[in-house]
Order: sequence, then C-alpha cells, then structure tokens
Amino acid sequence: QPYVLAPAEFQHQLQTTTDAVRVDVRRPDELAAGQIAGARNVVFGSATFEQDILQLEKKPVFIYCAAGVRSAKAAALLRENGYVVYELEGGLQNWVASGLPVTTP
Repeated sequence: QPYVLAPAEFQHQLQTTTDAVRVDVRRPDELAAGQIAGARNVVFGSATFEQDILQLEKKPVFIYCAAGVRSAKAAALLRENGYVVYELEGGLQNWVASGLPVTTP
C-alpha cells in the first residue's frame, strides 16, 4: 500500500501537495486532543458519514483517525469512488509520538 505513509512522509507529502484535502474521521470528543492543522472533521460511523465524505472535492485526500483503523476503512470507500487517498500510518497517536505538531480547538 504505497499510500499508507509514516508520519514524516505523510507530513512531507501534505506540504508538497498544493490542493490537499485534510480529513480527520475521529469523534468530536477526540478532537480536543488536537488535530493536524487545516483538517476538516467527518465523523466515521455517523449516520451521514458515507454521504458526507463522498462530498469532498476530488483532490488528494490526506486522512487520519486516532490509530489508523477507521481512516483505513474510510480510505477504502474513497478509493472505490475514484479518490486518491493518503493514510497516516498509526493515526494521530503515531503523528504525536513522532513529535509532529497539532493544533487544539
């Protein structure tokens, strides 16, 4: 899976992709722990999740959750619908453990 990237690679790809769409699929209560700057929240498992996520622009999507499980399922759905998707390996936990920055609401 060439599109599952370790945190440093994910950050580099994000910074070098001009029209990247950043998506956080965690629950609202999880967002207090911080987010990758500029990420929009589409809650995985919500009643309207599929409808909501398929409204994203057809641009490269950079997606993550807490540990990588929910974002992998969301990424599969997006790919089935023609999106190019990059997943953050190990999720935001791995990003933070790697010393990369988050913004808090």
